[in-house]
Amino acid sequence: MGFTERARRVRDGRLAHGRRVAALCSCVHLYHPIGYRATLSFLGELAGPYQRHETALVRALEALEASRVAWRAEAVSYVGFRVRQKRLGHRLPAPGEPPVARMGGHWYSSNPDVSRRAALHALKLWERDSDPGSANHDVASMVRCCIATGGRLTEEWLEVLARLRTRDGPAEVRWPISLVVSATGAGQV
Repeated sequence: MGFTERARRVRDGRLAHGRRVAALCSCVHLYHPIGYRATLSFLGELAGPYQRHETALVRALEALEASRVAWRAEAVSYVGFRVRQKRLGHRLPAPGEPPVARMGGHWYSSNPDVSRRAALHALKLWERDSDPGSANHDVASMVRCCIATGGRLTEEWLEVLARLRTRDGPAEVRWPISLVVSATGAGQV
């Protein structure tokens, strides 16, 4: 069963509320732009307590669907861009330009403020859940600074961010970096 069918179940008022919430969780399982737990948590921030209220549940689904539509449009645009680049002989993406399959860490929205808020929300969860001894020091410091400033990094931190973005580091570094990029508006990942 795909996203659309699960979304239909979220809207189906004949189903028990708990089953509808489970259907929303299934939708998030299929599309979770800022990670599964962070996406569910951010939907609660955007829509209200969807676990208990029908109107909040529908608002949460609408927010998720809107983000998914924007993401799909971005993916189609990226594919077209890559086709044009390949025709020009640029077979590999430029450094820092992710393949379409790695376009996560960004809440796609027509409102940049919502994307920034989503990234900051996910960064707070990442910071709370990360093991202080295992996180890259620069990354952990940048995340703290990004959260504290609401995504407004100094030129010095933006330079560190640019340097870290061009590296192909482990996922535990790439993920928070993609969220910081989204929070600062330094370019989509």
